[in-house]
Amino acid sequence: MPGFRLPVISYQNRFRAIWDIYVLTLTLLSAVLVPLQLAIHIPFRHSLLSYEILVSLSFGIDILFQLSTSYKEGNHEILDGRLIVKRYLRTWFVIDLFAAMPFFLLDDSLVSEAIPLIRTIRIVQIQRLFKLARLNTLLKEIYNIQSLSPGLLRLGYFVLLMTLAAHWLACGWILLGGIPGEENPVTLYIKAGYFTVTTLASVGYGDIVPVSNLQRIYAICVMMVGVGSYGFVIGNLASYLANRDVVRAKHDKKLEEVTAFLRYRAIPSNLRQQVMAYYAHLWDSRMGPEESAVLADLPDSLRVELALSMRRDLIAKVPFFGDADEDLIRDVVMALRPVVYVPGSLVIRQGDVGDCMFIVSSGTVEILATDNAKPILELQEGSFVGEMALVFQTNRNASVRAKGYCDLYILTKRTFDFILQKHPAFADHIREIANERRNESQSRQA
Repeated sequence: MPGFRLPVISYQNRFRAIWDIYVLTLTLLSAVLVPLQLAIHIPFRHSLLSYEILVSLSFGIDILFQLSTSYKEGNHEILDGRLIVKRYLRTWFVIDLFAAMPFFLLDDSLVSEAIPLIRTIRIVQIQRLFKLARLNTLLKEIYNIQSLSPGLLRLGYFVLLMTLAAHWLACGWILLGGIPGEENPVTLYIKAGYFTVTTLASVGYGDIVPVSNLQRIYAICVMMVGVGSYGFVIGNLASYLANRDVVRAKHDKKLEEVTAFLRYRAIPSNLRQQVMAYYAHLWDSRMGPEESAVLADLPDSLRVELALSMRRDLIAKVPFFGDADEDLIRDVVMALRPVVYVPGSLVIRQGDVGDCMFIVSSGTVEILATDNAKPILELQEGSFVGEMALVFQTNRNASVRAKGYCDLYILTKRTFDFILQKHPAFADHIREIANERRNESQSRQA
């Protein structure tokens, strides 16, 4: 139907998170069952056929969900259906569509019995494994929700990949006829798994050996995989994780400490999720406390250049700074202090003494009505807020609330007054904004 659009679902929707876990479970089951079915030639009947139909339907429904699920870009939730569809079509759509195709229907059909060449198409069932490409993304989302230990997550992820790799190699060994004369499928798989693990571990008892050149080449590849994997794990993994990113290592250590503290204090699950989401936002937005510490160690010239470089995006977002002279930009940039507000928190409370103003770097803040509930105005990146109390020497005349995660920069009253005195043009601009907002406020009250 022309003009038909799917309703947009928030990526923070609880059902959406449960659905992602469900799809992840089906993907892992497919990663186990598809190679096993190809290796042992289990016919598509009864429960296995029902499972394959369930997977195809679920993956197809997942495509519809992906086409209608919002996504996060910066500090904003993108709810435009056209942008959602466009983004999904150029990322995961082809992989997800291929994984949902019911190629298993070609197996054991009359056509495939009549034409042996078509029967070999059963190998395309392995397209289900393409869905594993999203495994890492889904695990990160689950990690952010459940606030798991980073070290435990890395260990579990590696064990999962190694287990799947061993399973796939065992199925490959069966396909190559490495276990001849065995009719029992359970025993067949156990023997293949036994050969794979002993070969990966470079043990090799010699009771199961390759007899053809193809099997020998396969065994060599399995041994190379085993030597490379265990050599990497034992020799380099620990040092790599510790030294690959010092900032990331410090962040992970902080998360470990916070997670242990929250569990020790028996903090409720919903509050723990909010705390971990805050730290995840700090990492994504690069608004951690290291900024002030690094700047403090530098000489004045480097400190100014580094501050300008880090806050270049902020300067570009503030329209007034586009025409401002370099001295003003340097003074403002060096005086700003970063701060993060979580969704729903009050940035400014009505009636408080005005001791600072804010510049919105990322996110959206809402100016509230006198009842502190109904928003009357939204301010985006590059906007000033809180300047009225400083210009007119009054208390705050309205409350300001963070709509989502907001990255702001604070300019204290002392610094504010100094900059206004030193830069008259900037002072005029700020007073103009303050007068406009005061007039708007008086009009609304009238």
